[in-house]
Amino acid sequence: MAAKGQAATESRAKPAAGDAWPPAIGDDKVKAATGRNWMGWYGILTRMKATSLPHKEVAKRLKEEHGAPARWAQMIAVAYERARGGRKANERAGGTYAVNVTKVMPVDLPKLFAAATDPKTRKAWFPPGAFEETSKTENKYWRGKWKTTAKLEFGFYAKGEGKAQIALEIGKLASAEEVEKQRAGWKKAMEKLAGILAS
Repeated sequence: MAAKGQAATESRAKPAAGDAWPPAIGDDKVKAATGRNWMGWYGILTRMKATSLPHKEVAKRLKEEHGAPARWAQMIAVAYERARGGRKANERAGGTYAVNVTKVMPVDLPKLFAAATDPKTRKAWFPPGAFEETSKTENKYWRGKWKTTAKLEFGFYAKGEGKAQIALEIGKLASAEEVEKQRAGWKKAMEKLAGILAS
């Protein structure tokens, strides 16, 4: 009976025609990871009145009250906010923007980390701009302030024998226009880093 009642409630919570729902990630994938399909989460978020709550509160409730894994709780909350017009692509809570750039390099993890984070090498591959390192964990993370207001967060991951990935998030960007500008600049920068590693 409970399952029937839940299904009925979720069917009444169907998104309007203009809503960008369901998100691009398939129903099978989200259900396998979270136990519910996109319409199930839509119903929960609608009943929660998620658009009237802060993003952090929505994600917290999805995780603690409805069992969504932490990463998925964030993704589901963001997808709902976008569908209801509350958040644009690449926009984060608070109205700033962020963008991710990644690249797999044909070297092992320690070599990639050392080349990327060495102050001398950095000058050869970073885009123009002031960078202030704030924290570093060997072969894992590297963080810092970028051009005064933005933030860089690098993650480093082993990808099998002789391969490693550098994954960058540029956060606290002021506008959607800045997102594409930074994406283009950092893609070129990572190509430079790949060239340095190959030499």
